[in-house]
Amino acid sequence: MPNDKAISHLISQSMRRKLDDEESARVDSHLRESEEARKFAELSALIQTSVSGTSLVESSGDQNGLSQEAKARLKESIRGAVQQKASLSQADSAGSISASDSGSGRLHDPQLAETSPVQKEVGQSLYQGHENRQAAASFRLVRPIAEGGLGKVWLAQDEKLGRAVAIKQLKSQSLESPQAWQRFHREAEITGHLEHPNVVPLYFYGVDRQSGEPFYAMRFVGKRTLSDAIEEHHDRVEADEECCVSVHRLLSIFQDICQAIAYAHSRGVVHRDLKPDNVVLDNFGQVIVIDWGLAKVLEDGELATKLTSDALLSESDLLQTMQGEAIGTPLYMSPEQAAGELNKIDHRTDVYGLGAILFSILTGKAPHEKSVVGTPPDYSSDLNSVLKIIAASDPPTASDYGKSVPRKLENICVKAMARKQHMRFDSAVDLASAVESWMAGQSGKQAAYDALRMEGRELRADMQATVRDMARNIRFAAGMPSIEGLMKAESDEDKQVWRKRLATVFQGLLKATPYFRSFVYIAVGDGQFTEQVRAERHSSDMSTIRVVPRSHLRSGQISEFVQRVADEMPEEVYTSVVIDPYGDSQEGCATDLRLVSGVPVYDSETEDVSGCVMIECEINQLLRDQLSRGSSAAEVVVACNATNRVLLQSRSGQIIDTGQIETVEQIADHFLTAVETLQTEADFIDGQDSAIFGATLWFVPNERGISYLLRRK
Repeated sequence: MPNDKAISHLISQSMRRKLDDEESARVDSHLRESEEARKFAELSALIQTSVSGTSLVESSGDQNGLSQEAKARLKESIRGAVQQKASLSQADSAGSISASDSGSGRLHDPQLAETSPVQKEVGQSLYQGHENRQAAASFRLVRPIAEGGLGKVWLAQDEKLGRAVAIKQLKSQSLESPQAWQRFHREAEITGHLEHPNVVPLYFYGVDRQSGEPFYAMRFVGKRTLSDAIEEHHDRVEADEECCVSVHRLLSIFQDICQAIAYAHSRGVVHRDLKPDNVVLDNFGQVIVIDWGLAKVLEDGELATKLTSDALLSESDLLQTMQGEAIGTPLYMSPEQAAGELNKIDHRTDVYGLGAILFSILTGKAPHEKSVVGTPPDYSSDLNSVLKIIAASDPPTASDYGKSVPRKLENICVKAMARKQHMRFDSAVDLASAVESWMAGQSGKQAAYDALRMEGRELRADMQATVRDMARNIRFAAGMPSIEGLMKAESDEDKQVWRKRLATVFQGLLKATPYFRSFVYIAVGDGQFTEQVRAERHSSDMSTIRVVPRSHLRSGQISEFVQRVADEMPEEVYTSVVIDPYGDSQEGCATDLRLVSGVPVYDSETEDVSGCVMIECEINQLLRDQLSRGSSAAEVVVACNATNRVLLQSRSGQIIDTGQIETVEQIADHFLTAVETLQTEADFIDGQDSAIFGATLWFVPNERGISYLLRRK
């Protein structure tokens, strides 16, 4: 071989890239057939690299050749190159795999890693300066973690640095396809050029020496995706857990995604397969956009001038072979992708994809999860029909999925997903700014709404405390010996003594509790009731307490309320809102509505119900006392649940008294949605505008109660 001057000359010329096609074919033939030729070529490449870093002509030295210093550097460089070659040869003979001069190596068949550790060794020129350095990288496959249409991803161990990495390799069934090789190389090259904190970093690209499969190593970011975080958030929403923090976190993640995509756009790259599954969240909260395999490189973009011819050719082939087809995931696909109009795909296609991710954050669903008629489409059997629907339909809204989301945030989402490209946000940055502005305003708005919710719940809790206080007092009164003595008394004189004693107890309880209106003990039997003792406040002077004379005590047929009390177990209190506890006509609510509690009294000997003790409160007065303490709400309405009759209304802290019986619909139709919800729920939370809050208190479950409706200033 060394005596073959012609071949030596051709190899030297190949280093300078001065061969024609016939000469190149001749060199390739000799390299395949001759081990000596291959070694000579490798040594020549090392020397050529050394010379490129040292053959500098000094302006002050000999113009006919190298300076003495340059010659010394050249000599030392050649010696180092030869020694390096010898070292690599020894390592090769000892079982290691050396790097080739092109910087790519071969790896053991990754399929074997499923049963035993496998070393992946490759070489690459890592530095270029005064001299080239060849380095070997070694990866041990651990387990497969994902698989797509083009490649398979493994968790691997970087044996040199002792860190976990992700290895993506071309599927073995695609090895015979030149287009698959080109697409894989293109994906790696695009990913490698996108150096951004929110884009997965690529560490290494090479070829397995034994299986011939191309692969690249990248940062291992874990398996938790944005899709997982969205599912967890909406599970908490369904469980009625507070989710303000998780919503804020998801929107912050969304802004990071927007920044990554905006950077890619600035380099002339369109992702065109944006979805929650292609966003990974690492354990330290970093957001990483992955899977750039379907990315489009714009011809006028910066990256188009930096990619190799293979990558650019692959993009051209991709467009030719997929013309008229849809590129992307149908659930998150833009109309132009669904229509197969690849020539229309640009940065606004990614804006649509970002809007689709935002839609998923807000609703927990993919935007195209339903067809127009509301049933999930069968993507496998009727993909063309689904794509036609996506291409021709306006963007879905949260209400299509029965979700209540902030109105302004929903409008942002609708704009990002506009069917016509020119109606969308101009850029990913503009979309991120819109969400950021909403979040900034939402912090103060949310604080005000939280205060409104707290106030509404405090009003309800205050009324609940009143009901509990009534129950405690009525149990105490029902257990007084005076009642037992009155039941057992036989003579009128004895009965009068016990009545006076019981009246004294009732008067004391009324004096101790200003909002109690009356105490009464009634005897019941044979479907009839008779008041035995009644103490009450004067109708025009609430500070005056009187005992009603026997001649003015009421009697008659047992009413529904009294019967409900008599049917209770001992010491069980029944509470309701009524117009008259002795009347059966309880239709509607009036401004003099009463809150009444009753407890049955049992005969200790017969163990039968012999009477009831009841306590009444003027609920309108209770509400006035509540609302007169001041309110941060612009408007407060208290209504009866049974008929939506307004009991009391307050605006800007001032109680409104029209003197008329009105319904919620008549005075404040903005509360209607809350009123409907409060028929079955304890709270109404305004998820769209954070403007209205409702809290209901049932005295008789699902029968009678009151609702507090508050509107934020």
